[in-house]
Amino acid sequence: MAADSFHNPPDTKNDAFTSAISEKWRELRDAPAVSPAGIGFRPAREAAEMRRMCRAASAAGAPADAVARIWRSLCGDVAVARGLKAVYVAGGDVTLSVEAARGYFGFAPSIVPLVGIRDALERADSTPGVLACVPWPEHAGAGQWWPILNENKFRNLTIVAGWPSLPSSASETPRMAIVGRMSMESSGEDDTLATAHDDHYTADKRLQDVGLRAEVVARARSLALIRIPEFVAVDDRRIDLARKAGLDGLRVIGVRPRP
Repeated sequence: MAADSFHNPPDTKNDAFTSAISEKWRELRDAPAVSPAGIGFRPAREAAEMRRMCRAASAAGAPADAVARIWRSLCGDVAVARGLKAVYVAGGDVTLSVEAARGYFGFAPSIVPLVGIRDALERADSTPGVLACVPWPEHAGAGQWWPILNENKFRNLTIVAGWPSLPSSASETPRMAIVGRMSMESSGEDDTLATAHDDHYTADKRLQDVGLRAEVVARARSLALIRIPEFVAVDDRRIDLARKAGLDGLRVIGVRPRP
């Protein structure tokens, strides 16, 4: 087909999609909150906005997956503009892990593959402007790194997002976890991850007794990994009540904004 058979594109200043994306870029770039890691990174807000845009795209007959990829790439550029220096990737097949990190952050951030998950977590814990991208902790094998977060050295690290977030469903387990020195925020539709010592296999019941539906999704000796299908803040009163009821060492370690 000859090039002259195409119509000239409309003036971009009148393009509603471009204007909306530009506005969202400015909103995220100028948001004041900076994490303890020294990054202006707001994964909960990004997830909530992507959820809204993808639902609007689907309703309008546009491909939600394409909108999600555009939005995630844009958010990666915003994160770099607001202090993200590098994302250290480790665990599992390195090629797939780097691909996953690109799926979440796009091509603006520096993605650095490492051999050891502990090494990636140490970089995220000790170096300003750094995040880790490692296998989602519910997966067997490489995902069994999660007990590390109970070590005193890593108590400041938190899981703040999972990938992929689209295309996906709320029941689908993510492939990768984004970890950093971050404060948890609710995106409005979330799952929370917690750990506790559960020698008697009663964690889910004790949490149910204080009003939290919960499921133990993995174990490492006496330590249980628990998924709660709602956002639970680290200082939630129900967490303290469950500790007093005998759930030793219960602590919130992360959140996953749902698709």
